[in-house]
Amino acid sequence: MKGLLLIGALVPHFLWAQVQSSFLQDPPIPGNEPSIAVHPQDPSDVWVAFNNNHVYHTLNAGKQWLKIDVNPDQGFYGDPVVKVSPKGTVYLAHLAKNIRENKKHPEWFDCIVFERSTNGVEFHATCIGKNGKMQDKPAINFDQQPKSKYNGNVYAAWTEFDKYNSSNSSDSSRIRFSFSEDDGVSFSPPITVSDKSGNATDDDGTAEGTSMWIGKQGEVFLVWSKMDTLWMDVSKDGGRSWGKDQFLATMPGGWDVKGIKGLVRCNVMPMISGDKKGGIYVVYGAQEWTNGPQSLYYVYSADGGKQFSHPLKINDEKPEISDASYAQAVFPYIDLDENWGYPRVIWYDFRGSLTGRFVMVYTSVLKKRKPLPNTCLSNQPIVLHSKNIFYGDYIGFDSWKGGGRAAVTTFHEELQKPVVEILEWKGKKAQMNNTAPTLILNHNGDGDSLIFCTNMPGETSYTFEIRNGRSIVAQKVTESIRHSEFSLLDFEEFHLSRKALSPGLYTIVVKRKTKAIKKNIWID
Repeated sequence: MKGLLLIGALVPHFLWAQVQSSFLQDPPIPGNEPSIAVHPQDPSDVWVAFNNNHVYHTLNAGKQWLKIDVNPDQGFYGDPVVKVSPKGTVYLAHLAKNIRENKKHPEWFDCIVFERSTNGVEFHATCIGKNGKMQDKPAINFDQQPKSKYNGNVYAAWTEFDKYNSSNSSDSSRIRFSFSEDDGVSFSPPITVSDKSGNATDDDGTAEGTSMWIGKQGEVFLVWSKMDTLWMDVSKDGGRSWGKDQFLATMPGGWDVKGIKGLVRCNVMPMISGDKKGGIYVVYGAQEWTNGPQSLYYVYSADGGKQFSHPLKINDEKPEISDASYAQAVFPYIDLDENWGYPRVIWYDFRGSLTGRFVMVYTSVLKKRKPLPNTCLSNQPIVLHSKNIFYGDYIGFDSWKGGGRAAVTTFHEELQKPVVEILEWKGKKAQMNNTAPTLILNHNGDGDSLIFCTNMPGETSYTFEIRNGRSIVAQKVTESIRHSEFSLLDFEEFHLSRKALSPGLYTIVVKRKTKAIKKNIWID
């Protein structure tokens, strides 16, 4: 068998979910690692940037998306971060791709490219940090605190490598920072924030994963990870000077997560946000025990970062040692939710996937004593196809008074590629509410078996069949072990060897009395 091709689907009518999902364009544009920004004064005005060099803009809440051509002299290659100020200025930071000087990968990442647009059409670029070394993973923010004397400042922070992926002890990494006092037109000479360097191998020993938050008085809080440890530093003068690196928590297992099925690369880099009262929240990932499941935690400060709470767990799945590998939580992203006045965190969660080849997007609102119960944003599981496909290093979220939007990487069945999906909800609450039957095929590029994921919410049993004409090639009856109706998250997964299917057309069916969903596949 050379391959599989999905050629059709019959999808029954179902109720609209509270979280509505949509792709960028039709057909969707392949890509990953999305960043999303909603205009603070106009929720219909949305920006999305994603790998490697895609920027899209909508003025009607995603009904139509316009591709924006962004072609700086420094080049555009990945790690995009986009934000919009209250007055509508668009800030965009990304990696360089300097091929004009005949540089190759990774030497072409020779600066952080910061771009700004006041009209949403033309972007003007500034090169930050060019000094012959590699500049990676930018974070940006701007001061809009009414009581801050640095109100209007724009900030950028990132990781600098002496030589990327070098195991030489003389090569190291550090956290760099630069500020702008003219709305991002120009930036100060970069300074080094981290007191101690990390290695240059782009792993747990590297100083990486920087994230930024602006305090009530204009303090700039910067966090990052290095050597399985969470660090923070603070500037009280608009980024001109910094204190000593402050230890916040240990991160057993580090930020570079290994052994996640279906992901070529996976991280739990720290992120920082705050609440409307001035509280500071730092989210990060760590193993629950040695070689145990990857969970998410946060620490909280009520006194401007002087003291932090003990770590509080975010994901509320309670794994047993026997199924620890199926309870991973990775790719955390945090930002202030304007509807709650507290930060919201979103992440990829593997709960319920016994194969580890399907993942869902979960969310929680963080408060100073504990997080709110987890809710699922995905309306169906996301396929993790193989270790050969890159899903990116980040997902994103932004909010406005009245709702929120997340931008995540999913997998498109017909394209067989990762694409960017927008998840939108209204009001304060955000949760999955898809009552339709589920039938998903994972082509499983890492093995010789197909993996199917099924569900029929509201029923106590249903039948799965693979048909070739009138012949039933495979059949399975699934019954609820609780003798109650399947919930929205009661997914069943099972394998079928490709060798069991000879070349031809097959119909996959999930049915219960008059309710059914069908998909046709062609096998070469």
